[in-house]
Amino acid sequence: MKVAVIGSSGGMGMFFAEYFLMQGHEVTGSDTRPSRISDPRFAGARSNRDAVKGAEAVLIATPIDTTVATVREIAPKLRRGVLVIEIASLKGKILRELKPMLAKRGAALLSLHPLFGPSLSSSANMKICVIGTSGKSMEIASRLFPDANLIQVGEREHDKAMGVILSLTHLLNIAYAATVAKHIKPEGFRKLESPTSAVQLSIAEGVLTQDPALYSYIQLENEFSAELAGELIENLTQLRSIIVKKDRKAFESIFSGLSAIYADDSKGALDSIYEAFEIKQSR
Repeated sequence: MKVAVIGSSGGMGMFFAEYFLMQGHEVTGSDTRPSRISDPRFAGARSNRDAVKGAEAVLIATPIDTTVATVREIAPKLRRGVLVIEIASLKGKILRELKPMLAKRGAALLSLHPLFGPSLSSSANMKICVIGTSGKSMEIASRLFPDANLIQVGEREHDKAMGVILSLTHLLNIAYAATVAKHIKPEGFRKLESPTSAVQLSIAEGVLTQDPALYSYIQLENEFSAELAGELIENLTQLRSIIVKKDRKAFESIFSGLSAIYADDSKGALDSIYEAFEIKQSR
């Protein structure tokens, strides 16, 4: 199969270009940056439109906020029946525009959300959300990624889940990092850190190494972000009130109730924290 990867020099673009090459496909890539792929079945194109000429499948791996514009750019050159694969981490707004655009061109749409980063060591460990844009979405995804863990979800279900899994997690860690920075410098924190605090700060720092444009899009364009931020503030406000009142009974009641909710999932969690801490300390 002839596959075009738009954004082939970026992290996820390169990952999928190399994946398709390993699967025996021919890959044409397009990117403003030079490619580091040396496989003889890989060819670089002068433009996005040139890359998709004759392609049977086109994977869009550009920044999330340019996904629609990129598909609009290449649409006139897409052959009828081509499969367009988009991998954005937020779906609602993007799919509302892509569906009619691609239907008009006679192209099929496969909407995926890879739940991993480009540093994944093996394609056998891929976990991918498959958004049900057609009755054949899972069938098509299974053919393309036979060894992956594929999870089918609806558009709204996906974005609501990502509101919790991405938006809320990022927001919490940004707020945590901002609060810590007001009181202690990183080097001072690290001198006195405990295993739990060490892992927490590392998570926050990991979030802050990412692309701010991508993370702002995830926050601002997810319709559930503001609601979740409000719920987080309510919970923090409640806990602050309990601390001010020195109400140990109320604090322990909330703590115990949450411990019960997460009891089955939290088995081994503390061991994992200590393991991560020890690995960090040994570096």
